[in-house]
Amino acid sequence: MGIGEGLFRKSALEKLSSPEQLDVMMRVTSPTGWIALVGTGIILAFVVVWSVVGSIGIRVDGQGMLIRGAAVYDVSSGAQGRIEQVLVAAGDRIKKGQVVAKIAQPELTLKIANTKAGLVQLEAQRTASGQRGSSIVGQYQAQARALREKVGVQQRLVARGLLTNGTLLRTQEQLASTEALISQNKDSQSGQVIRVEDLKRQLKELEEQLASSTDIRSPYDGRVLEVTSSGGNMISPGTRLLTLEPLNAPLETVIYIPAGEGKKVRPGMQVRISPTTVKAEEYGFLVGKVKSVSEFPVTPEGLRKVLRNDKLVETLMGKSAPIEAVATLIPDASTPSGYRWSSSKGPPTQVNSGTLATASVVVESRTPISYVLPVVKRSLGGG
Repeated sequence: MGIGEGLFRKSALEKLSSPEQLDVMMRVTSPTGWIALVGTGIILAFVVVWSVVGSIGIRVDGQGMLIRGAAVYDVSSGAQGRIEQVLVAAGDRIKKGQVVAKIAQPELTLKIANTKAGLVQLEAQRTASGQRGSSIVGQYQAQARALREKVGVQQRLVARGLLTNGTLLRTQEQLASTEALISQNKDSQSGQVIRVEDLKRQLKELEEQLASSTDIRSPYDGRVLEVTSSGGNMISPGTRLLTLEPLNAPLETVIYIPAGEGKKVRPGMQVRISPTTVKAEEYGFLVGKVKSVSEFPVTPEGLRKVLRNDKLVETLMGKSAPIEAVATLIPDASTPSGYRWSSSKGPPTQVNSGTLATASVVVESRTPISYVLPVVKRSLGGG
């Protein structure tokens, strides 16, 4: 066998040498390849268009709470004492003027009892002395009438020269002394009446003070968010008993953003709110808009006025004083919660006031190509 026959088969040599294979078109690619090429082109075209007309939101994040009216109210004690009973619980709706708690006032109660006993004793003394005084005054008044008649007779006798002036003067002095005794007895009775009336006034004031300090009434209409004191606790004036949210105020979100980022936030910007009680990966986030932004970072005292919770204030303050933003929620009657969500319906339950939340404010929208152009310029040596 020759060398050529050992390297190549006879059929292969015949195909290479056949002139009929010269006019056959060579296949460059398959239909599947063309489909892949077209698909890649479409994707590239979409990316190019999106990079020009699309947008990427730049967000700043913060923490906050859903609150009606962007604030809560305190119901505080106006007096010192021991709580006998708390008449409301978290979630209760209460009316302005409703009694929410009762406070024991043993010292004031004892003072009222002593005042009543003193009043009874003074009225008895007045009645007894009044009876005696009336009798004595009657006697003095009879003496005075007799002395006035005597003075009249003596004046006529003196005019005729039948009686000396000294005798007339002594009778007049007796009349003046009797009239003075009458006046003193009447003043004594009047003083007793005044003392009785003063004691009655004091008793009325003490009873009003007891009513106002025993019954703690709510100065607001609202729903109870938290009861901060319980029966048996000693409290002082100004002690917070419970916190309320207004009933008719809209549900809003108070957001606290680090000061450096918070300065970028402006009213009207879109807000994405994720309540901690809702799974964002399942139901999305609430959609809202910034209503107002504080000009300066808030202090712990400022947060305390809004939140009425020291631990929550400490959590939201972070390492530095934040900027406070208030965001309104967009209503949507078609959702169970009554507000618009990034998903179609949101969770199947309502979102309540007092719920903690995280929030992202979209402070700027940029096209994707704006991120690429600076890189291209630098790579080409541009400024």
